[in-house]
Amino acid sequence: MIKYENGDFLLENGCFSRRLRLDADGLRSVSFRYEGREYAVIDTPPEFSFSLNGVSYSGYAPGSQKLTYKNHEILTGEHGAELLNISFELPDSAGVVTVVSVIYPDLPGCVRRIRFEAGKEEMDLSQLILETFNLAPREPVDLQIFREQGRVPALAQFTVTGSDDMLRCHDGKAQCGYYTGSSIPGPLRYVMCYPHWVTGIRYGYSCSTPLFRKYILPGECWESDEIYLCLYKGNTQDCTGRNDFRELVRRSMPELTSVAGPMYCTWIPFLKNISENLVSDIATLAQEVGFDILVLDDGWFVDGKWQVDVEKFPRGLEAVAEDCRSKGLKFGLWFNIGTDYGNVGSNVDTNGLMPDLSTKKSGHTSIRCFASEHRELITEKLKSLAKQYGLAYFKMDFSNIISPYGVQAVGCASCAHKYHRNGDDAVVEQYRSLYALRENLKKDFPELCLDYSFEVFGTEFPGVAGLQFSDIQHVSNLHTSERFYDLRMVREAIYAFTAMLPPERVSGTLIELKGGEAVDALYSSMAGNPLMAGDLRTLSAEERKAAKNIFTTFKNISAAGALTEMQTWKWQHDAGNPAESPDGYFRWSRQTGEGIAAFFANDSGVDSVTVKLPIADSLPRTLIDPATLETVGVYEASQLKEGVKLPLNGQKVRGFAVKKG
Repeated sequence: MIKYENGDFLLENGCFSRRLRLDADGLRSVSFRYEGREYAVIDTPPEFSFSLNGVSYSGYAPGSQKLTYKNHEILTGEHGAELLNISFELPDSAGVVTVVSVIYPDLPGCVRRIRFEAGKEEMDLSQLILETFNLAPREPVDLQIFREQGRVPALAQFTVTGSDDMLRCHDGKAQCGYYTGSSIPGPLRYVMCYPHWVTGIRYGYSCSTPLFRKYILPGECWESDEIYLCLYKGNTQDCTGRNDFRELVRRSMPELTSVAGPMYCTWIPFLKNISENLVSDIATLAQEVGFDILVLDDGWFVDGKWQVDVEKFPRGLEAVAEDCRSKGLKFGLWFNIGTDYGNVGSNVDTNGLMPDLSTKKSGHTSIRCFASEHRELITEKLKSLAKQYGLAYFKMDFSNIISPYGVQAVGCASCAHKYHRNGDDAVVEQYRSLYALRENLKKDFPELCLDYSFEVFGTEFPGVAGLQFSDIQHVSNLHTSERFYDLRMVREAIYAFTAMLPPERVSGTLIELKGGEAVDALYSSMAGNPLMAGDLRTLSAEERKAAKNIFTTFKNISAAGALTEMQTWKWQHDAGNPAESPDGYFRWSRQTGEGIAAFFANDSGVDSVTVKLPIADSLPRTLIDPATLETVGVYEASQLKEGVKLPLNGQKVRGFAVKKG
């Protein structure tokens, strides 16, 4: 897939190609092709640049190139990938910079990251731009840019730090375009989109607040986060390109633990009003309706080394964990990693500091700096809890880098913490320490399912970075116990969260499974990885049976291959009320071609929906109603591709298991 010919490197896999040219002026992309279409490209701006020890360097600098080509190598990787490493020497033996490009045999795109190896002197790295895209199927003027996971049209030019990490560039006349994305975490992420400039779209690290800075000691090596590019053809509703992009992203993530499955969480509606008897009652019902894991959320400890609240749990959490396991449930636990809540006033040397060196606060608690010895303290505490209670899942919560609510300063100004030098490098090292926590826990507990909440990452919206740190990620405060949100509104949020991200890794929101809307809630939650809440005691026997059937069907289909692919629909009506438009989704396995579809009438009054299912092969499919286990019908693949009318049978929601044969 990777060839070297007379100074040109060609990354090619049959449907996609990218040609990189190397000469005395540096390295640049001179061609992008997708299924025979040559994309227009401007190759004059440098694709990557950085500042090192106060000196600026560019990947392409005609007449003033400071980087000297050293060598290249072509390696093999996972999923049939090939990696191209092109290395450059810095002046005065300051070190080596390597541009890493990755291509897969079956995906129309590539991945880039950059590696820095320090020589005899320390590297002071900043102003790092990883990738520049100035390409279009025809011309940049023909492109419409979409932000928020490629869903929302954007102005032609914008600059963002910390928010959007995925963009879609679409040519409506040519009916094709490309997706781009970044795995840089939180406020460190920088995107500049000015397509009428020669720089086009640039991805890199923050150059302002917070400043990205990385100190690389002599002999050390540091590798950047990744930038993704995926080309596609089709209209804005076509899901093929989205699914190719999410697969490109997925392949850079750690393997998903097999423990991840439907989870019940105690937070809503009980909040901290939990007890051993309540949890035992809920566990009985959770097992009956088909949950795999029960998660005990906040409220289980009192202040002072996170001591178990013996008034609520007189026999300790061992009894709760054992009770769950005796009922066939795995046990999970919520824990605060970001502040001294539960251990107030302890370990003040690990507190995060403001620029005036006062302690960062969150209400009455102090915010910890994760790039301090707090990293080891939390690691050992979580390991101890995992071993003591036989945990299958951790929900790690409370922000200590930046708040998603905008109520605390970013980073830490301390110059005395173990893992960062000052306020400039604090944020990059805090995220690095969060990942180190993940790796340390996984070494001892490889099947432990880890969930860094949206608060830990400082944004309510999920991103590529969060899903690389977490096995699954709880991403929002939205839940259906609030009078502000109904199931339709929350479901719209899940559609937004999973537009370009792997849905099996996004746990969505704490939708309540409660009497009167249980089936609607179940299918809404399955638009992502099901994480549900609610007082299960409100369910009728009929609702419990339907829930059990739906969960069993979902788990059986998922066991044969994770439901990684996704298509969503919204049927617009003339009514001005959004609730009068039906919606739906289809999730299926790239591996097996089988999946789950669900359609919601909302207040539209429709009794059926006509849908086109993106079936990839020519085999017939049997559609089964998961709630009743009744066969709806057998359809040829061609029928499903062209569109079939599916009845809702007078219900507001109906699901369909889509199975081969």
